[in-house]
Amino acid sequence: ADYIFPAFDQIVNEAAKMRYRSAGNYDVGGLTVRAPIMAVGHGALYHSQSPEAFFSHIPGIKVVIPRGPIQAKGLLLSCFEDPDPCIFFEPKILYRTAVDKVPSDHYTLPLGKAD
Repeated sequence: ADYIFPAFDQIVNEAAKMRYRSAGNYDVGGLTVRAPIMAVGHGALYHSQSPEAFFSHIPGIKVVIPRGPIQAKGLLLSCFEDPDPCIFFEPKILYRTAVDKVPSDHYTLPLGKAD
């Protein structure tokens, strides 16, 4: 998410409002924006962004932050199937520390429900 702000206008003013502006006739077809978030001890100001609060206050956007690999797969697949845009924030710390046996089968986890 360190460089998500140049796309902020398109995400907030176009994608998030598509279903509303079309009275439900159109959606964004599973638009999912993946972005790494949070600091990992280095990177300074350009690689330590956490813009999830900005996006979580925008109507029409679903914000997803997984806590581990199993949850990440299920939530990511749910985002692909959702008619509203999802921003899938990936905590950078999970890239180096998370270890789980992720099922190879297709499964989804409900969006909008904390675990």
